[in-house]
Amino acid sequence: MFTSAILDLRLERNWEPGRLTAEAFRWPTSDPELPLRELATHLAPRSFADAGSPVVTPASVDSQSGGVRRRNKKYQGAVFQVGSELRSGDVLVPRLGVGPALLVSDHLRGALVAARFSALRPLEPELGLWLWGVLSSESGRRLRANLSQGAAVAAVEASVLLDATVPVPPLERMRRVTGPLRAIEDSTHVDEEEAVETWWQTTDLRATEWRIALATPDPSLLTAGAPLANFCGEIARGRSTRRLAIEEEAPGYLPVADVSMLGGKPPRRWVPQDEGNPTVAYPGDLLVAALGNLPHARVADAPVAADTHVLILRLRNPSLGPALAHYLNGQDAYRVRQMLTVGATIPSISATDIGRIPVPAAALEQADAHAAELPLAQRLEQVLWES
Repeated sequence: MFTSAILDLRLERNWEPGRLTAEAFRWPTSDPELPLRELATHLAPRSFADAGSPVVTPASVDSQSGGVRRRNKKYQGAVFQVGSELRSGDVLVPRLGVGPALLVSDHLRGALVAARFSALRPLEPELGLWLWGVLSSESGRRLRANLSQGAAVAAVEASVLLDATVPVPPLERMRRVTGPLRAIEDSTHVDEEEAVETWWQTTDLRATEWRIALATPDPSLLTAGAPLANFCGEIARGRSTRRLAIEEEAPGYLPVADVSMLGGKPPRRWVPQDEGNPTVAYPGDLLVAALGNLPHARVADAPVAADTHVLILRLRNPSLGPALAHYLNGQDAYRVRQMLTVGATIPSISATDIGRIPVPAAALEQADAHAAELPLAQRLEQVLWES
C-alpha cells in the first residue's frame, strides 16, 4: 500500500503529508471520477447504545473475509439502527483503520452499528454495491490510507472522505460486474461468533487448572481434537525488531510481521535480513498473533521477520496451512483461545498454550477449499479493474 509521486513543494499551500499523498493517488482505471459527496449523502446517528448491547464496530469486521465476526458488548455511545436509520444499500466505511466497508442488507436487519463508521446513502440504488466494492478493494484501502490524518492509526473524517473522488464507469460496465460483486458480498454473510457470556458451576479446583476452571464450564473443549502442536515441527516466538528497523522498504530488508500486519494492514517496519538474527517466517509457515483476543492467523506467502508478539508455526505439512488458519480464526478455536490467554487488560497467549488448541478432524476436510480463498480486498481488485 504505497503511493509515490514527485511534487514541487514550492507550489503547495502546505506540506501536510496526508493531503499530498491523497492528491498523488491514482485509481487503476480510466473511468471518469466524481467526488463521493456527489454520489451519496452522509448520515448522522440518532440512537444511543448502553454497555451490554451487541454493537457492530469496525473491529467486528474480519479484515480478510469482510464479514461481521462478533459484536462488541462493551461499546457505549452513538449508534445507527438498521431498519429505522439505515436501510439496504447504505455503505458503512470505518473512520479508523482501513478495514473493509460494510454494505447494509437484510442480514443486518435490527443491528446496532457504532458511529465509528461513516454512513453513506447512495443517491442511486445501483451505486451502493459499487461503492462498497470500490472502497473495500485494495485500491480503495490505499486511498483511505492516504486520506488518513493519523500516523499510528489511519483516521478518515467523513468530510475528507466525501471530498475524495471515486471512479464511476458507464452503466453498462457497472451492471456487468454487478453479478460478481454480489457474489463476493454474499460471501461475507458468515455466521457470527459469540463466546459464552455467563455461567456458574461447582468445581474441584484440586483436579483441574484454575484458569481453565474459571474460563469455561466445559474443560473437555481442550480435548476435542488433536493438539495444534502435533501439526507443527516448531512453534517459535518472534524477536524484538525495533532496534534495527527502518520505516521504508529497502533492498536486503524484510517486512516485519506484527499484529497489525496479520490483521490486514500494510507493513510498517523493515529489518535487515542478515543482521540482528531476526526470526524469519518462510512461505508456508503459519503466523498467529500472540497478543490480543483475535488470532489473525494467516499463512506466510513471502519471507517476513516476526515481531515479538507474533508466533511462527512451522508446519509438518504446509498444505494444511490454509485450513488451520481458517480454523484458528473461527468460533470454536476462538473460544479455546479465550480459555488459554492471560492478562486482563492486554490478553496474550504463549507458544506452549497455542499448541494446546485442539484441531478436530473436520477442520482439515476442507483444506482445498480454504486454500483457494483470497482476501476480500484482492478479490474485489480483480473483479473491479480486471473484468
